[in-house]
Amino acid sequence: QAKAALLVDAKTGNIVYAKNEHQEMYPASTTKIMTALLVMEAIDQGKLSLTDQLTASHTAMTTGLAEDGSTANIQEGEIMTVEQYLTCMLVVSANEACNVLAEAVSGSVEAFVDAMNDKAEELGCENTHFVNPSGLHDPQHYTSAWDLSLIATEALKYPDFLTICDSIKEIIPATNLSSERVLRTTNYLLDTWRALGYRYRNAHGIKTGSTSDAGYCLVSSAEKGELRFLSVVMGCERVVDAS
Repeated sequence: QAKAALLVDAKTGNIVYAKNEHQEMYPASTTKIMTALLVMEAIDQGKLSLTDQLTASHTAMTTGLAEDGSTANIQEGEIMTVEQYLTCMLVVSANEACNVLAEAVSGSVEAFVDAMNDKAEELGCENTHFVNPSGLHDPQHYTSAWDLSLIATEALKYPDFLTICDSIKEIIPATNLSSERVLRTTNYLLDTWRALGYRYRNAHGIKTGSTSDAGYCLVSSAEKGELRFLSVVMGCERVVDAS
């Protein structure tokens, strides 16, 4: 059903299945894997910590966001920790959280996007160009199943990344501007709250994404015993009936 797909043995790098894996595709919110990777690197380098408190700026709340995009209803001036913004971004795909984190890492969304493209080149991505940290549609914002697998493989080196991606339900305590938030994963493989019939107990993360232009996308992994696989599907036209 997917326009492009890739299944890789995460331990050996061996390709199990590939379909149009180098074709340029719109990634939608699977973009957020790269955004999270750069945040994790900044934490690893001591530039940030998961407990640092960040304030959502006016520019973060107004730069390149769509009215109908995924959101955690973060407000300008709201204060949360880096970990809480990451949770909003990876669990419910909050676009505004991407901008807040981008500014924390690089000073501006624009500088962060440059860093995203630099990192993609460093990882060997040959069919990738990012325009924003969220994955909102832009004709010049694209990647491939192969490149997404490279980005996800790098992100999976950080245990905190997968821990957040694996979250089924998270509670963000009340902040200075919001009551308590209850966040539930958008990944049907992890939980049955949004849809029945897809849950797979060996699944771990990683990120969903969908727009009208990108179709349905999913980067996921599964682990059983000594086996671990990484899966990428892009450009699916619909959610297939799980029955």
